Amino acid sequence: MLALALLPACSAIKIAYNQAPDLTYWWLDGYVDFNEQQTPKVRDEITKLFAWHRASQLPKVAALLQKSQTLLPSTVTPAQACALYDEARGLFDAVTDKALPVAADLAASITPEQLLHLQHKYDKNNADYVRDFITDKPEERDAKRLKQALQRSEMLYGKLDDAQTSAIQRAIQKSSFNAVLGLKERERRQKDALAVLGKLAADKPAPSAVQAVLRAYLQRSTTSPDPVYRAYADKMVKEGCESFAAVHATTTPEQRASAVQTLKGYEGDMRVLSAQR
Repeated sequence: MLALALLPACSAIKIAYNQAPDLTYWWLDGYVDFNEQQTPKVRDEITKLFAWHRASQLPKVAALLQKSQTLLPSTVTPAQACALYDEARGLFDAVTDKALPVAADLAASITPEQLLHLQHKYDKNNADYVRDFITDKPEERDAKRLKQALQRSEMLYGKLDDAQTSAIQRAIQKSSFNAVLGLKERERRQKDALAVLGKLAADKPAPSAVQAVLRAYLQRSTTSPDPVYRAYADKMVKEGCESFAAVHATTTPEQRASAVQTLKGYEGDMRVLSAQR
């Protein structure tokens, strides 16, 4: 289901994926503000990364979508939902591992001006996060979360009825979501990233050492050194799996059939894209 949540409408998948190298470059540039020397290298490496992903990873995404189709006609348990999540997370981790040498090469060339640009980007993102999840009234925040959850669920099942919408709403209200704790972890990761990049740019260690430092940073980002946040993150994943299973339990045979067809369409798109070179 994580794979589904990251996909746009089915008719736009092929266009979006084919444009992804350019979109990825511009997204990264928004954080780093690449200079003239970095830009050609970054663009070339992103192109290579997506070529690898198209050939080796899209078939795995298609297989995950196919596996999901076999589960949806019946009741889905929280454990089954979490197993799908873990598989999708593994695909994400494979991409970060593949990109690590490129990231290491770039990290060694980061300038003080780019670090300042990154800090400003982080500050803007944090201000947006505070506005959306902390300063808003709880009912306004929950309304935004409900809207997002409904959009994702209806992309899979089609239109939900009032009882199903209420089930999602109850899950959101019972959620352990803690925006303040989330902001604290965001700021910890950002401070960590700036410190790591600043030290790498100053010390300019050997490429193998750079990769080791970045791998350690990624480990701290995916598994927080803060035990309180680590427990919270695990709980949020568990609640997400439980919520999906509970909502799925309310769906009709027709909605489940619609979900299977939706995933089948996504799977077909992944296989077509993978075959393109």
